[in-house]
Amino acid sequence: MPIFPSKYIRTAILISFWAGINMGSHVAFSLGFNYSLGNGFHAYIQTHGYLQLMGWAGLFIMGVSIHFLSRLAHLEHVNKLNIDIIYYLMVLGLVIRFIAHSILPYLENTIWFSITSWSVLLSSILVMQGIALYLWFLLSVIRKLKPTMGKQNRDIRFFLVLNVLGWTFFGLGSTALTLFMVNNQEVSMLHNWHLFTVDIFIHFTIFSICAAVGLRALPLFLRLPAIKWNVKRFSIFYLIAILVFFGLKIFYHYIYIASLPKIISIISILKNALLIWFIYKLDVLFQTRPPWTAEQKETRVPHRKEPREYLPDYGEFGRFEWLIRSAFIWLFIGLVFDIISQVGLLFWIQTGISTDGIRHMWLAGFTSLLIMGMAVRMIPGMTGAMKLQHPNRVAILAIVVNMAVLFRALTLVLPESWLNIIPNGSIITTQLFGLSGILFMIGLWIFYTIMKPVLKEAPID
Repeated sequence: MPIFPSKYIRTAILISFWAGINMGSHVAFSLGFNYSLGNGFHAYIQTHGYLQLMGWAGLFIMGVSIHFLSRLAHLEHVNKLNIDIIYYLMVLGLVIRFIAHSILPYLENTIWFSITSWSVLLSSILVMQGIALYLWFLLSVIRKLKPTMGKQNRDIRFFLVLNVLGWTFFGLGSTALTLFMVNNQEVSMLHNWHLFTVDIFIHFTIFSICAAVGLRALPLFLRLPAIKWNVKRFSIFYLIAILVFFGLKIFYHYIYIASLPKIISIISILKNALLIWFIYKLDVLFQTRPPWTAEQKETRVPHRKEPREYLPDYGEFGRFEWLIRSAFIWLFIGLVFDIISQVGLLFWIQTGISTDGIRHMWLAGFTSLLIMGMAVRMIPGMTGAMKLQHPNRVAILAIVVNMAVLFRALTLVLPESWLNIIPNGSIITTQLFGLSGILFMIGLWIFYTIMKPVLKEAPID
């Protein structure tokens, strides 16, 4: 079994800080304080999104899943060379993408435009090659996981299938869009199609891998109720729902049928309701049902040091539960806002809810907070550190990142009339939007100071 690939985690944080969030902060600040957006507006937004998905979330998912899933599937041998090749292909591609796509808008009508444009395409191809090798690993895990029919409450294979589909669709789609951009001598990809591939990655890969790992780890970490419901059936229903949802959106793009938008909205409401049901069954927000430990028949042996109330740890991981629970709160809020938005589309009601705001709730809110929460709880055990050196910083991290997400989302999902209940409310929230990226960067720095000693404990990978 592979040792924990700590370089994936370290690089994910550094790429996010110096590239992904850095670019997003620049765009948000320009919008929030009414500065000129310049020629590179769409290119910056797309590069920010790509680096956050592939660099921040992607490298994190790869690093943790290579270690976690190989142990879950009892893989006796994972080729270390492949792990290294995946890493170098991904990092090289992301660095080239950051440099080339950032300067491309300023090179129009120069001899360097063609070379830089082709460099952006090369970056997508390198990342796609890294994804292809990672998918080979995922498929080996799926083949190895063979639970009996009596353990459908533990069968996460369909979540892993969804994960494979998400990586594949996003990688191929992004490469095709980049090729189209280069061929047409544009400085940015077709923006609506780019957002479509982002939504595919969110629904197929991020939601599914979070569900798969969460089902196995969160009941243990947070003393949630035992998973007694049919996980396999839920994952199949979710798979069907999002395949139909995205399939119909593509179909409608090419063939006009008047009733299809309403059908798409109804299916969107159903897939959101499925995810809300998942949150309810996991019982991660309010813990209204007895934990899995309540069913243990053995007499509890008293210890010298008692664990924290309702949790199995002694505080050595800080307030990691603040990160995890707030992640699911943002997921829930985003799902509710998306349902309201879809109901508005069904009945021709103007809601003023921005899809971009919902997307940031799911990515900056749910994904980033869950990554941080799971990292501070899981990775110390994976590297051998066993605890955090600075557990008190975790609570500060949770507060800072939640404030950043709140500032980012407020002006995007709430109507201006609501914001102006407070004098100049819309202006204030727009400026808070402008500061949200800087606040998130501060959060990332805090996260890095928490994780750096833990990652140093890992064997050299």
